[in-house]
Amino acid sequence: MTEESVLAVVEDSGTEVWLDNALQGAGRIEKVSRTDLGRVLRLLEATGASVALVEVSDRDTNQAMAAITALSNARPWVTVVALCRLVDQGILLQCMRAGARDCVAVGSDAAELRDRLRRHQLVRPGHWNEELQSQHRNLVLVAGVDCRVDTAFLAQNLSVALSEAKPNARILAIDVVSQNEQIFHFDGQSSFDLSQLLSSPDTLDQTLIDNALEEFRPGLRLLGSGDGAEFLGDRGADLFIALSRLMGMFDLILLNVGSEQQSAWVKSIGVHVKDLLVVTNPEVIQLRSVREHLGGWRPHLPSSCRVHLILDGHEPAQPPSVDEIAESTGLGVTAALPMDWKHRLEAINLGLPMQESAAKSPYSKKIRALANVLVGQEGHSKKRKWP
Repeated sequence: MTEESVLAVVEDSGTEVWLDNALQGAGRIEKVSRTDLGRVLRLLEATGASVALVEVSDRDTNQAMAAITALSNARPWVTVVALCRLVDQGILLQCMRAGARDCVAVGSDAAELRDRLRRHQLVRPGHWNEELQSQHRNLVLVAGVDCRVDTAFLAQNLSVALSEAKPNARILAIDVVSQNEQIFHFDGQSSFDLSQLLSSPDTLDQTLIDNALEEFRPGLRLLGSGDGAEFLGDRGADLFIALSRLMGMFDLILLNVGSEQQSAWVKSIGVHVKDLLVVTNPEVIQLRSVREHLGGWRPHLPSSCRVHLILDGHEPAQPPSVDEIAESTGLGVTAALPMDWKHRLEAINLGLPMQESAAKSPYSKKIRALANVLVGQEGHSKKRKWP
C-alpha cells in the first residue's frame, strides 16, 4: 500500500481499533467524527489523501449516508469507501447511491483491506491537484463579534449592492438568524426556508430554487432560516450537501450567521468561505475581541480566504481612528460604515434596502463601495493578516 494518509470518519471505538490493527504500518490514519465535516475536508486538502473511509452502522444509517453524500459532493475526486458491520445488498445499494465507490465489512481480512485501498489510491485521477486548486468557492460569510452588532442590516444592504455591482450574476442571500417570518429586516419573501431545504437536500436542484424562491431584486434571491431551526450538530452533513450544491447554482452566496453562534458556523463551513466579513462596532471592548475571534477561526478557514474588518457605526470625529483600529486588531479596515441613524431606522421600518429608501445617504454610498471591493471593481481587498 502506498505511504499516504487515509481519512477515517468513524464513531465506534471498536471500528477504530480494527482499522489501527488492519492498517498498521501502511500509512497514517487520520480519524475524525462526521459531526466535524469541515475538519475532514481540511484534512483532505492538508494531507493530499485520495481515500476517505466512512463508518456505516445500523444505529445511524441516515447520518452516515448524509456524510458520504456530503463528502462526495464537496470533493468529487476523493474515493469514499463505506465501512459496514454487515454488508448486504440493501446497505450496499444505499452506500453506492450516496456516493461511495466501495464497501468493506468491518472485521474483514486486513490484507484484503490494504489491497483494496492500495488499488483505490493507484487509480487516483491524474487531474486531482488541479481540481483541488480550482475548487469553486463563492461564499461570503458575515459574522459579528458582539450580539449588539446588526449583521442582518449589513447583509441585506450588501446583498442588494452586490446584485447592482454584478447585474448579470445569480446571487443568493441567506439569513440563518432571521425570526418572526422575516429575512434580515425584510418581511418574509417566501414560505420556503433553509430548514425545509435541509430536510431533503438530495432533491435540491435549479428547478426547485427557481420555483420556491422568487427574485427579490433582479438576479437576487433571499432565503430565511425558518423559526427555531437548528442547522449545526447532527445536521452538519445536510448543510454541507446543500451548500455544495447551492455554490454550483449561484455565482455568489452571502450568508449571515449573526453574532451568537458565529464561531460554530465558521468551524462547520469555514472551508467553503471565500470572503469573511468580521463586523464590529467601533467600541474598544468589541475591538479587543477581534483578535480573539480570529485566533479561534483561523484553523477553520482556507488559506485563500480573504478576511475583511467592517466597522458599523463609525464616527470619523470620534477616537479610535481607522488607523488605530487597524493597528490594534491586525486587520486593515475594508469598510467604515456610518451609523446614519435617521436613514437606517427609516429603511428598517419600511422593510426596504437603504439603497431604495435613501439612495444618496452616506451609508448607501459606503455599502456600494464595499460591494465593489468584494467583486473586484474598485481597489483590492487585503489578504488576511492574522494577528
